[in-house]
Amino acid sequence: MTSKLEKFFKSYTKEDLFYIMVALYASTIIFNEFSKFFLWGFGAIFLIFYSKICIYRSKVIWAFIIPVVLHVLFFWNNESFIQSIKQLEKFTVFLVFPLIFIFQQRPINIRKILTYYSSIFSTILFLFFMYYLYINFIDFKGYVLGKDVWKMGYAFSNFLGTHAPRFNMHVSFLSFVNLYLVMNTALGKNKDSSLFVRVVCLGSSLFVMLIINTRVAIAIFAVCAISYIGYIFFVKGFTVKKMFFISAILGIISTVFLFTFPYTLEKFQKKTFNKMDMIGKLDQIDQPEEKIYNSLVTRLTVWSVVLDMSTKKPIKGYGYTNCYALLFQKYKDSNQQFLLKHKFKVHNQFLDYLLKFGYAGVLLLIIFFANKFYIAIKIRSTVFLYFCILFLAANLFDDLLRIYDGIAFSAFWTSVFIKSYLEKRNK
Repeated sequence: MTSKLEKFFKSYTKEDLFYIMVALYASTIIFNEFSKFFLWGFGAIFLIFYSKICIYRSKVIWAFIIPVVLHVLFFWNNESFIQSIKQLEKFTVFLVFPLIFIFQQRPINIRKILTYYSSIFSTILFLFFMYYLYINFIDFKGYVLGKDVWKMGYAFSNFLGTHAPRFNMHVSFLSFVNLYLVMNTALGKNKDSSLFVRVVCLGSSLFVMLIINTRVAIAIFAVCAISYIGYIFFVKGFTVKKMFFISAILGIISTVFLFTFPYTLEKFQKKTFNKMDMIGKLDQIDQPEEKIYNSLVTRLTVWSVVLDMSTKKPIKGYGYTNCYALLFQKYKDSNQQFLLKHKFKVHNQFLDYLLKFGYAGVLLLIIFFANKFYIAIKIRSTVFLYFCILFLAANLFDDLLRIYDGIAFSAFWTSVFIKSYLEKRNK
């Protein structure tokens, strides 16, 4: 007789294993080094065994690779070609994912990817948070008692070797995927125990998102979740009982967290728009690290410096290997000691590309984002629309196409949904 373990593994087909590998990659993008090696290993194995290529000539694919195109076109405008090549290496994911997803003849099951992604990523977050509590219980106890609560999200993110705002973008997307799966499971006829699993995944991801506590991720999730729940209720005919159940889960988690960590509301109400009259005069603020480090006034001061620099080279920009050193020199020349001390980069992807590539960078980046929204609307995907809104909002206050996990996050999910768009268009 075959054991239960053997039956369990036999129940998984070759296709299921592919989707598990895909979801595992998406769940580990936050671990940069592991993610890179995993991608090359998985990509090589996949391309060896799946060689049936179907070439599409859709314009959405050309818009998808705009970041690669910009870095190639402006390759000459850099002092260090070695650094230029290293920077280009990060964008190879825009070439790898089309080979894995877009140009494959076989169709793709997005629901399977999302389901495995939800289970794997939620489990990873839960296990790491439990391990974090075990190692840093005294510090976390201090956060609960109200001591240095502002450090909480950064402490957990640093523990995982990532950066809090970028990390919470991934967790915010996971939380919405979990909400989407909960709603779809509740609407379905065969729920079994899967609804309980989905609710647990939603609860754990929401808790971690609130722990990391970055404003953009939380605000986007709150607005989109309320909108989505309202849409399901009025359009899909969700019952009042089910709606109350889902809303109660979200409400209880949020309420308990806010009572435990009231700093969250203080961060939104006071920190965000603190000292707005001090744009360009940050060094006059007493204890700026505590009062305005993550405030809008700091970003506005950086953006004013970037805009001033861009007026001098609006056509070709400063190059993507030279621009930050020149930006820091500008801080020094304009006596912005607080910005120079912390070496603040641009924290806005559109202005970042303006600094690097001039007007062409901004124009092509607008097309790049518009292409994502076009695909989301055409395939009527709630999940991808949320991805588009979240990624756009995050890039208005950060420059995520500068670092690997932001680049991979964009390339992976956009590739998956471009494949869905092409399948629907060619039916």
